Amino acid sequence: MKFIKSSLAFARLEYRAMKFYPSSFVLAIIKSFVTMGIWLFVSLFLNEYASKSLASYNGDFVAYMVIGVVFFQSAGEVLVLPFQSLSTAFWEKRLEVYNAANYGIWAYLVGKFIWTFAYNTVIQFSVLMFAIFVVKIEVNSSISMGSAFVFYILFLITCFGIGLIGASNFFFLEVKTGKEPVTWITDVLARIFSGVYYPITVIPHSIRFVSYLIPHTYALGGIRQIMLNGNTLMDRSVYIDTFIMLGFCTVFMILGIRMLNRALIKAQNENGVGMII
Repeated sequence: MKFIKSSLAFARLEYRAMKFYPSSFVLAIIKSFVTMGIWLFVSLFLNEYASKSLASYNGDFVAYMVIGVVFFQSAGEVLVLPFQSLSTAFWEKRLEVYNAANYGIWAYLVGKFIWTFAYNTVIQFSVLMFAIFVVKIEVNSSISMGSAFVFYILFLITCFGIGLIGASNFFFLEVKTGKEPVTWITDVLARIFSGVYYPITVIPHSIRFVSYLIPHTYALGGIRQIMLNGNTLMDRSVYIDTFIMLGFCTVFMILGIRMLNRALIKAQNENGVGMII
């Protein structure tokens, strides 16, 4: 219970910071709309040709693209969150203070996740509603919002787990700023192989196996089945992806927690986890 309160306290700090600088929230919304707009125009240009390859998703490339980009953006924010949070606290000389407190660093990271989840959900939901009701992209009229939310949560938690693995390199590899290899490689592979911008059926068979090693493939596939075809968690094509995502979520969270804990112990046994003033 104390851990939850501590995590929520960090989330509230992020909220208060946003209240002092509301322009960052406005600019984040504008950025998301611009990103969605760019890919919307690209998909409109390619729609007639590309839709022929999307029979399993109701044959609408515009909706396929918009849904992929919107959910991929949220996942991308969570993927890099643990490393960026540690880096920020380290250079601002707060990481050692957090480490000295009960649940400090973990409450800090979970609090950042809670805030990022809420923050990005509001932004991306706004973008998605704009695309559906203003741009009039074609989605199924009977979307199971509960099923879509389950996939969304599993997707974000899985990315958070991968992010924790990447954050362990803050101490293991002494990567204190910039990009770290785990999340960078995951992001690159996901952009190429997971079907964010095009169906994986266009990827050559000799390298398509990579698509099935990436959680993004199953998350985006399940979300699109729900939103474009009206499927639910009870449909075979969706519940198989659900179990696969549960597996990814469990494995990556366990690995992420263990690896970051070991990295913290290593740092404490050497020069400490943060910069001491």
